[in-house]
Amino acid sequence: MPASNFSFGPEFRLHDTWEYQRFFQGSDVLRLKECAIFRIANTYGHFRLGITIKTKCNSVERNRVKRTLRECFRHLKDRLGSYDYNVVISGGRKLDFEYARRLRRSVLEEFTHDREMARFKRAR
Repeated sequence: MPASNFSFGPEFRLHDTWEYQRFFQGSDVLRLKECAIFRIANTYGHFRLGITIKTKCNSVERNRVKRTLRECFRHLKDRLGSYDYNVVISGGRKLDFEYARRLRRSVLEEFTHDREMARFKRAR
């Protein structure tokens, strides 16, 4: 079966530890109420996504949030450019269905407007 335009294969994901550590060496950050999104330019010609969530929570809820984020970025793939993104969900949050719904809405609202590139700030 051929891959569709909306597929989210392994080439769109961050895999190795060193890929995540690059975000600590200087990246742009967009802080939302629900999460922080870090961004670094890459040379792959398409975006790649990494998700960081604290493991001390219910795995069902954690995986729901990860699926929601992957779906958002899959729908926005034409707008994201050639960047690596790392979405960080801080600990202490209740990762219920309502949180996943708010997260989806806020990510889609931020990236569907042309102003989103200006909202990224240099991380300290």
